Amino acid sequence: MSEQFRIFRSIFIRVIAFIAVYVIAVLAASRYINRTTPDTAGVMSESTFPLVYMQQGGVTFNCLHGYSREMDVTQMRYSITPLTEQREVTIQIRNFGAAVDSVSYEVVTIDGTQSLENTKVVRLEKDGDYITSTLQLGNRMLMNKEYVLKILVTTGGRGIYYYTHVLLADGLHIQDYLNFAAGFWDKCINKTDLDTVGAAVEPDDTTDIEGSLAHMDIHDSVRQLTWGDLNPQIFYKPTPRLTEINENTATMVLDYRISASAENGSTEIYNVHEYYRLRYTDSRVFLLNFDRTTDQVFNPESNQVTDPAGIVLGITQKDIEYMTDEKGRVVAFVQQGVLWTYRRNTDVFTRVFGFPQQENMDERDYYGENTIRVLKVTNQGDVVFAVGGYMNRGPHEGDNGIGVYSFNAGSSLVRELCFLETNENTERIQIDLEDCLYLTEDQGKVWTLQNGVLYQISLASNEVSIAADGIHNGCYCGSKSGRYFAWLKEGLMYGSSTLMAIDFETGKIREVKAGENEFLRPLTYMKEDLVYGTARSADVNVPHGGLGQFPMYRLTFEDGSGNIVKVYEPGGIYVTGVERSDNLLNLERAAWNGTAFTPASPDQIVSADTTSDVSLGLATKDTSRRQTIILLRVGAALDDGESAVGASKTLTGSNRTVFIPENSEPEHLYYVYASGGLDALCTYPNEAIVKADELFGVVVDHHQNYVWVRGDRKTSHEIEEKDIPAVMKTGTVEIAALEEGIGKKAVDLSGCTLEEVLYFVSHDKPVLAVSSEGVKLIVGYDEYNTYLLNPGEDEWYYYGIQDSTALFLASGNEFYSFTDSAVL
Repeated sequence: MSEQFRIFRSIFIRVIAFIAVYVIAVLAASRYINRTTPDTAGVMSESTFPLVYMQQGGVTFNCLHGYSREMDVTQMRYSITPLTEQREVTIQIRNFGAAVDSVSYEVVTIDGTQSLENTKVVRLEKDGDYITSTLQLGNRMLMNKEYVLKILVTTGGRGIYYYTHVLLADGLHIQDYLNFAAGFWDKCINKTDLDTVGAAVEPDDTTDIEGSLAHMDIHDSVRQLTWGDLNPQIFYKPTPRLTEINENTATMVLDYRISASAENGSTEIYNVHEYYRLRYTDSRVFLLNFDRTTDQVFNPESNQVTDPAGIVLGITQKDIEYMTDEKGRVVAFVQQGVLWTYRRNTDVFTRVFGFPQQENMDERDYYGENTIRVLKVTNQGDVVFAVGGYMNRGPHEGDNGIGVYSFNAGSSLVRELCFLETNENTERIQIDLEDCLYLTEDQGKVWTLQNGVLYQISLASNEVSIAADGIHNGCYCGSKSGRYFAWLKEGLMYGSSTLMAIDFETGKIREVKAGENEFLRPLTYMKEDLVYGTARSADVNVPHGGLGQFPMYRLTFEDGSGNIVKVYEPGGIYVTGVERSDNLLNLERAAWNGTAFTPASPDQIVSADTTSDVSLGLATKDTSRRQTIILLRVGAALDDGESAVGASKTLTGSNRTVFIPENSEPEHLYYVYASGGLDALCTYPNEAIVKADELFGVVVDHHQNYVWVRGDRKTSHEIEEKDIPAVMKTGTVEIAALEEGIGKKAVDLSGCTLEEVLYFVSHDKPVLAVSSEGVKLIVGYDEYNTYLLNPGEDEWYYYGIQDSTALFLASGNEFYSFTDSAVL
C-alpha cells in the first residue's frame, strides 16, 4: 500500500512540476512576445476624444482638443475665451457617440500656482450632436486679468483635459469680431459684397507681387483675395479661434477646407489658415492685419500628381520637408501632415503616416499641432521618421511628445521605436524636434534636445540620461542629418569661449576653445560641416542684452571629426549675420570705420558639394487656374500618367513610452506669438518686442504674463503719482536696484522705439529714458506730447512727441521699465 502511495505521489509531483514549468514557460514567452513583438498590424485607430467648443451669442468658437493627462497650465496657451458680465461661459461637447460620464472644471492662475475653484457640472443638456452646459464661474476672478479654465470630461472611465484662457473684462466686442471674420471669409469664397472686402484691405506696391494663392495678405487685391480663377467651394467650415483680445484689439485664426474642380474633373482639397488682427471703433470693425496660407492636400489617387518636371504638390508653401536615398531613387516628403514616399523606378506612391483621414473627417483629423521630420531614407525605400507635438489619434491619442518610427518598404509596416512623452507645449516640441533629434544606425539610442537639456535614451532599457544641460537659446545648432550638434558650454550668446560639438553616432564630444580675448558662436551646419564664428571681445558690444553687436572676423568650417575644411576671413570686414538656404550661406557684413561698425556689402558662400542636388529639390510652375504651383524634382523626368498608390499599416500592441523629465532650471525666455501661434523664442525682452512689432504680435514671459502687445495702447494716458514706484523717481537705471525697489521683474528695453515703450506707460508702468539732458521718467502721453518727470521732482511737464523721439534716439533709445512677474 505504501509502495503504491509512493508511486502515486511521485507521479503527482511530476505532473504538478510539469504543469508549473509549462505555465512559467508560457508566461515568460508571453511576456517576451508582448515586450518585443507588437500584437497586430492594421490601420491607425480613429480619434475617440470628444471636442469641446465655447459659445457666445449663438456663435461657436474656440474648438478645444483633449489631452490624455493633466498638463502644465503655463504651457497651455492656445485660445482665450471672454466671459459674460455674469462670469458665464457656455460649452458644447461634441462626443461623437461616446457616453459622457461627468464634467468638471477648475479655474487657476496663469502661472498655475493658485486654484480659484474646482466645480463639478451638475446640469448637462443634450442638443443634437452636442452636450451643452453653461458654466457659472466664481467671484474670485479679477477684472482684466487672464486665468486658465481647465475642463475635465470623463468618458468611458478615462479623464480627458481641455484648456483655454478666460478673461472677465468690459467692452471686448467679441460678437462684432466674430461676425466680421465670418463675413470676410464667406464673401471671399462666394465673391459677394466685394466693395466691403475692398474697403477692408490695403493694396500697395506689393499687391499680388507673389502671384500665388499659397500666400495672401492685407495688401493683395480683391481679385486675389477672392481666389482668382480657382473658384473654390467651402468643404469644411471654420470654427474661429480667438488667440488675443483686449479693450482695443483682437486676434483670431480660422482653419477650414475648400474644394475646387481640376481640369480633368477631379476634386482638389485645400487647407486654409487665416489670421485676423482687428480693432473695434464706434463705426465699424477695422482690419489691422490679415494673412492667409493655402495648402493643397496631396492625393495621388484622385489628382494628377506627376509631371515631367517632378511631383506636383500644387498650391502650397515652399518649406517642404523631404529627403532622398543616396542613389536618388526614393524620395520621402511631407505634405499637409502626411508622410509619403515615391519610388521612381516603379512609379509608386505610398502613404506612410498621417493623422488626417480621407473619410469620416472632422476637426480632430487636420488639427495641425504636430510636425513630421524625415530622419533617414535607405536605398531599399525604408524610412526612419519622427512625429512631434500633439497626437491626434492612434495609441497615443491626446499625448504630447515625440514618436520615432521606422517604415519597412518591403512589408509596408510602420513600427514605433519609442514615444518620448513630455510636458512641453506642442509648439516648443516642434521647435526642439527640428533643432535636434537623432536615431543611431543600430536603432539603439535616440538623442533629443528638450527645453535646454540634451537627453540620450536607450531603446533597449528605456533609460534616460542627461548628456548636457544649460544649452541656451541662440547658443546651439544641428546638422541636416541630425548626427552632429554643437552648443556653447557657458551658455552665453555674446560671451562664450568654449564650443562643444558631439557626434551622436559615436557619442564622442569634442571641445573647441577660443583664442585669448575671443568669443565663439555656432552659426549653422552646411550639410554636415559645422560653421562657427570668432569675434574679438573688444569688438563685442552688448550693454543692453538683446540687439547686441557680435562682429565675427572669421568663420570656420569643420567636419564631424573636427578637421578644418574652410576658413572665411576677409580682412577688415566682419560677419554680423548668417542665413542658410539649401547649399548657400548668405552673409550680412560690416566694416570698422575707426569709430563704429557700418554696413558693408553682403557676401555668399556656396557649398562645394552641389552637383548631386542639381536635379533634386523644389521648383515652381505657372498655371492659369492655380497660378504658381510647387513641384518636387526627383532627379529624372517623370511620366504624366496615373501612378500606383499604396498605404502602410502600423504595428501596435507594445508600449514603448519613455517620459522625458522636466528641466528643473529652465531658461527664462520671452515668447513671441504672431499669426495665431508661437513664432520666436527670445532671450531678451527688447529683441522680443522688436520682433513682435514687426509681426503684429505679442510678447509673454515664462509665467505667461503679457510683456508687450501690438496695438493694445490707449491714445492717451497719465499714470497717477501714487502708482509711480519710489525707486524710479530716483532716476536709477540699475536693474538690480529697480527690482529690489519695485518687487517686479525689471526689463531693459533699449533699442526699442519710443512708440513701442509707450505700451508700458499705457499699462501704468513708468518708463525710464536716458537722454543728453539726463534721465527722464515717462509718466504719460497724448497724441502730441509725452509727460516727463525729472528725478527728485513731483511735477511732470509736456514734451512734444517728435522732440521726445529725437531726444531719446540721440542717446540710443535707452529705456527701462518692469513687468507683472515677480522677481525670482
